[in-house]
Amino acid sequence: MAKIIYKRVYDLDESDRQRVLVDRLWPRGKSKEELHITEWAKDITPTTELRQDYHEGKIDYPDFAAAYKKELENNDQAEPFIDSLKEMSKKGDVTLTFTAKDVERSHIPTLRNFIARKMPR
Repeated sequence: MAKIIYKRVYDLDESDRQRVLVDRLWPRGKSKEELHITEWAKDITPTTELRQDYHEGKIDYPDFAAAYKKELENNDQAEPFIDSLKEMSKKGDVTLTFTAKDVERSHIPTLRNFIARKMPR
């Protein structure tokens, strides 16, 4: 069965054939040709306001994660995103890629949990 793999854009390699960028902003210093992104799922990432509030220190990580979880649950693009992942998974592993340096204090754990609930193995 195909896997969902999570990697920073700076750690991608040839084995990452189906790449979904899960950041709202394009990675600085990376070209579209260099990254070979299959899909850019910016609509399922944290809203600009939420992301800015977190990065500016207006909210802490637990509040950010809870707010992002709520955004995902109410996001009309979440179901099409999950459907797309399911379709891509039929062809092999899918790499969700992002730029966060501190992965465990980013949007990725919340997104990972959301995907796991929607795509049980």
